[in-house]
Amino acid sequence: MKLPPIKRVHVLLKPDLAPKHLEVLQVALQEAQMDYDFLIPPKSSPHEALLCLGGDGTILGALRHSSAAACFGIHVGRLGFLSATNLEGTLEFLKALKEGRYNLHQHLMLEAYMGKQPHTFLCANDIVVAKKDFYGILELQLFIDQTLANVYQVDGLIIATPLGSTAYNISVGGSVVHPLCQNILITPIAPHSLNERPLILGAHARLEIVAQKSCVVVLDGQSHHTLRAHQVLKVQASTRQATLLQPLNRNYFKVLKEKFSWGLKELPKERT
Repeated sequence: MKLPPIKRVHVLLKPDLAPKHLEVLQVALQEAQMDYDFLIPPKSSPHEALLCLGGDGTILGALRHSSAAACFGIHVGRLGFLSATNLEGTLEFLKALKEGRYNLHQHLMLEAYMGKQPHTFLCANDIVVAKKDFYGILELQLFIDQTLANVYQVDGLIIATPLGSTAYNISVGGSVVHPLCQNILITPIAPHSLNERPLILGAHARLEIVAQKSCVVVLDGQSHHTLRAHQVLKVQASTRQATLLQPLNRNYFKVLKEKFSWGLKELPKERT
């Protein structure tokens, strides 16, 4: 099914972006005859998108923005796992967007509430509950659908989306889940028991986390908040989803292989 052509992009820049990268992007935008500006629209449009020039962090910030606009990334950062292409492939992808030749992927997002605050926090990758100090143990109670499921003795707990399964989650032994799945991942950080294992839940699950002492809550590695002792952190799937535009030829498993060197093995050298 052909998707609406993208006629205008709103460019978001990585804060410490090198001027030469912006110059390359502007040349590609002009050659593709794509209208653009450096403003974030107040609401989304099917014929407009946010172009994130930088790394995955730039994309995550855009996905949480209130405009809920579709996003795509041009990678100039360190990893670029979520990006559609790099600077060299920008012109080709811009032309494809103008012709409606792209994939539109909807990803699960999480929303969190702390205590009785009415404000909702959104995240596209993960919510991390972690201790404030380097020493000691953080005791966290996890309730799933109002039932006490576990009491963790840990350095922290990661509540991740499938999109975020390859971020902090994978570094502490969490499962890799295909980004289009509708699941909530729970992964302990440095558990002080060999019995603690990662959990994968359906997107319908409603979580409550209660800490026995004050700790920090970090959203997508970017937004930091304090969770007071015995205060309840509620987490559930958001009604809003993250929308990413990707090339038609993008294959998730090829990306895994490229970024994480999966399946790559050096052959032994022949003896002489």
